[in-house]
Amino acid sequence: MRDVLLVALREFRQIVATRGFWVMLLIVPLAIGVSVLVSSRFAPSPSVAYVLVDESGRLESRLEQRLERDYQRQVLRELATYVERWQLGAVDPAAPWAQRGSWLVEPELSRFVDQGGAEAALQRLRPSIPAEAPEFELPERLYHRFSPPAELATTEDPEAFGEAITPLMKEEIETASGKMPLALAIYIPENFGASAAAARVWTNGRFNSGLLNVVQDELTKELQLGVLQASGVGSETATQVQSLAAPIIITEPAAGEERGFFATRSVIPVALMYLLMITAITTGSMMLQGLIEERSNKLLESVLACIHPSALMNGKLLGLGGVGLGIILVWAGCAVAAALSSSGAIADALRMSIEALDQPWMWGAMIFYFLAGYLILSTIFLGIGALSDSMQDAQSYLGPVLLIFMLPLIVMMQASLRDPNSTVTQVLSWIPIYTPFAMLTRLGSGVSLAELIGTTVLVVLFIAAQLIVLGRLFQASVLNAGKPSLRDIIAMMKARAT
Repeated sequence: MRDVLLVALREFRQIVATRGFWVMLLIVPLAIGVSVLVSSRFAPSPSVAYVLVDESGRLESRLEQRLERDYQRQVLRELATYVERWQLGAVDPAAPWAQRGSWLVEPELSRFVDQGGAEAALQRLRPSIPAEAPEFELPERLYHRFSPPAELATTEDPEAFGEAITPLMKEEIETASGKMPLALAIYIPENFGASAAAARVWTNGRFNSGLLNVVQDELTKELQLGVLQASGVGSETATQVQSLAAPIIITEPAAGEERGFFATRSVIPVALMYLLMITAITTGSMMLQGLIEERSNKLLESVLACIHPSALMNGKLLGLGGVGLGIILVWAGCAVAAALSSSGAIADALRMSIEALDQPWMWGAMIFYFLAGYLILSTIFLGIGALSDSMQDAQSYLGPVLLIFMLPLIVMMQASLRDPNSTVTQVLSWIPIYTPFAMLTRLGSGVSLAELIGTTVLVVLFIAAQLIVLGRLFQASVLNAGKPSLRDIIAMMKARAT
């Protein structure tokens, strides 16, 4: 055991001393830090300005009311998410913001606005908000009206209006809410609704479908209102018909129970699956290169004069495992710290996933499958290194092995986006080299106890067989020069077994 630990320590130091290791270790935290900084401070604002000239006098107020109502809908949705995240619904269970789906229900949205909106709601919530909870921030308004110069706003010629407004759309303009691009200019003629009388829209080239859809929807409602009135329907009745909305009562389970089962519970297991793939292949390549260099400069001969080949093999696996786990701890720690120290969808998803993984066996299963997958891939890389005298030799083995390994995983990841328990994923769960990856993908969506026990036994037996085969291969080939054929490899392993 002492020899194994000495080799493991040496292997760990050797890999940690390389520049490549530190570049790989720091690149993810650096990327996380840069992305958080850029998204929080330098990300462009989604807000845009628009110009509206309504010569008909019928649509201006309706359009502004629609945009305001859509904004209040967004406020209610985010406030309800905030209330659910920090478990504040008990303050007033009947309030619109205490129900996650209330923003979809028109009467609830009207009640929210009539009660004073977010300002009144936050006054009631503040005494109950936990100290660690961030202050609720109102979402940014996406659309801001810009008043053009008077000579543009009164023109009766849409072509002249378009020619005059187009230069303003090539750069940011100054509005009451700051500088922003002028995205849309809308001109509604006085006789809108008559034959061949069309509204005109000019854009800045960066198409803003959300605002344009709102404009088109309100223009369509105006035409529908005209048709209803022309058919003899009274103005009040026609307006009521247009404002009809199907009543909906939405009931959702609490977060982390059934709602978003896969989305919440699977965040951490699936992230571990990706981390396992990246770190195992990266650190395995480092170990492979180090072993080949030791063979080429005859260092292995000196080492094996002092210790048994099995001790060398186990020490390398242990040292590589320490390197991989260190990388995972640093990466995962930085990701969790960044998410938990910030607000937003990613942070909320991570918090919900941690809360949803409330059963100890799931954490144990994730750790087991991660370590098992890491050991399986490390053993494969070490076996390739034992057979290769140069990196060119190793590539001839490594290429087909990675192809066999990666292609089914790519198919599985695509299938799991639609259904984590798809046939492909279930089949791969019982093929040992893919079992850790498939089971990590499926853990969040629920697996049976029989599958957990069965795949665990299968993986343990496979790893034991791997270590036996690798031990024989290591002892038989590590001191041999040249690239042995498959027949030579089998013959050497049989000789070691007898």
